This record gives sequence, structure tokens and C-alpha cells, in this order.
Amino acid sequence: MNFRIMTAIMLGGALGALARFYISGILPVYRDFPVGTLLVNSIASLILGYLYGLLFWGIGVSTEWRLFFGTGFCGALSTFSTFSYETFSLLREREYLVAILNVSANVIITLGLVFLGFVLARR
Repeated sequence: MNFRIMTAIMLGGALGALARFYISGILPVYRDFPVGTLLVNSIASLILGYLYGLLFWGIGVSTEWRLFFGTGFCGALSTFSTFSYETFSLLREREYLVAILNVSANVIITLGLVFLGFVLARR
């Protein structure tokens, strides 16, 4: 792997991790619901959908920018492990309805935002 690609991934990852820290810190939990995690996963999904749309519609995106945003920034911003941990914690605390809402919201909203990003890239 060349230096430009590694640098793009590292810089994107550093910025994504910082964004995740600050965004999750603003809205960590609302009535036992992990809003911060849903928000960072949603933002990353929208960006990835847009990036995928650009590539699909043949709009040129350099390898460095694709890896900066896709692998680096969105990879560090979104967090499946935190989502899984929070859902497990809700189940352990017998907050079954909130756990189901968490899973449903994360899956439905993030899939919808990937689609929205894809559509927006076409314009």
C-alpha cells in the first residue's frame, strides 16, 4: 500500500474518531435510548451512500478520497460494536422495548440514509 493511501485512511480515521467522540458526547442517551450512536451511524450511512452513488453514477472520486471518507472517516465514525454493546446492555437490564426500538431504528434509518445519499449523488 502506498504512502498517499495510508495517509488518507489515517487522516480520515482520526477525524472520524474525533467526530464520533464529540457527536456521541452531545447526545449520549435519551430515556435509556442511545441517541448518540444512532446519530453517528446515521451520518456515516448518509456519507457512504453518497459516496457509493457517486461511484455508481460514474462521477469520478479518486482512490485517496474514497478511502479517506469510506474506510477512514466513516469507518471510525460509525460504530457497530457500540451499537451491539448498548443493545446488549438494554436487554440485560430488561429494557426489551427500548432494545427492539434501538435495533429497528439503527437498521431502518441507516439503510434509508444510505439510499438517500445514493439518490443525492445522482443530482
